[in-house]
Amino acid sequence: MARSASAILDHRARRRIYEHVLLLPGNHFRGIVRDLRLSVGVVRYHLEVLAKARLVQEEKVDGRVRYYPRGGDATKLYRSHWKYRDLRFRVLQTVHESRETRPAAIARALGISRQLATYHLVRLAKQGQIQNAGGAYRPR
Repeated sequence: MARSASAILDHRARRRIYEHVLLLPGNHFRGIVRDLRLSVGVVRYHLEVLAKARLVQEEKVDGRVRYYPRGGDATKLYRSHWKYRDLRFRVLQTVHESRETRPAAIARALGISRQLATYHLVRLAKQGQIQNAGGAYRPR
């Protein structure tokens, strides 16, 4: 017998997780764990219960699982929000703003390590979104 949404949300931790997804649709699994300061196992279990009850939906993108409340057009809006918030997109945007730059400059601008900046720059170059000209990256 299927339980009602109110019965499912009677559990305190589950209700906290659901309310968090309502407030921050598209947050990823580790973000929920970190924000709510709950254990990985507790969050995993309760998200599974919420998904089976069709109160939340999960979406796997770029190695992350993001959670959204079920239904409504707002989910599309939040999906695009996470796309623009993504670090690789911010690296791409910084390259376009600077017109030509090196990994160290990207790292300083975004507050990340040079190695992480290089990783994303190489990926963007392989995707054809930017070009590498002797260690300096520029828009295509």
